[in-house]
Amino acid sequence: MNLLLALLLFFSSPDDKIKIKEPWMRISAEGQSTALFMKIENTGDKADTLYKVECDFSGRVEIHETYKEGEMMGMREVPFIVIPAKSTFELKPRSHHIMVIKLKKDIKKGTTEEFTLYFKQSGKMKVKATAQEMQMQKMEHKH
Repeated sequence: MNLLLALLLFFSSPDDKIKIKEPWMRISAEGQSTALFMKIENTGDKADTLYKVECDFSGRVEIHETYKEGEMMGMREVPFIVIPAKSTFELKPRSHHIMVIKLKKDIKKGTTEEFTLYFKQSGKMKVKATAQEMQMQKMEHKH
């Protein structure tokens, strides 16, 4: 009986090689967009891939990166993010992030919402993020 219980626990335990740390999102208004940020830690021996994110309070969710070409900066959708083995990948402002588009409600400071993350190796994972104000970086001014 103990062996059976041990085997059940071994095979049914969730894959915890991916850990989500410090999830947060920008405050925003209904009809607008916000962004989701977090640190994704991969403690496993193999790379894993975040390929989709969903939530029920927006029209669309996309994985984005910020890029710079010459003097121009912009954002573009990317199909996935690879999190190398034994490393942490940070989604942060002005870098990789999750765009949450066409909000169905206001996202006020302190609001907590749930997202579903989809990884190729680790499968589906739920995460809750709390809304906060984004600290603006000082822009460098050149003449």
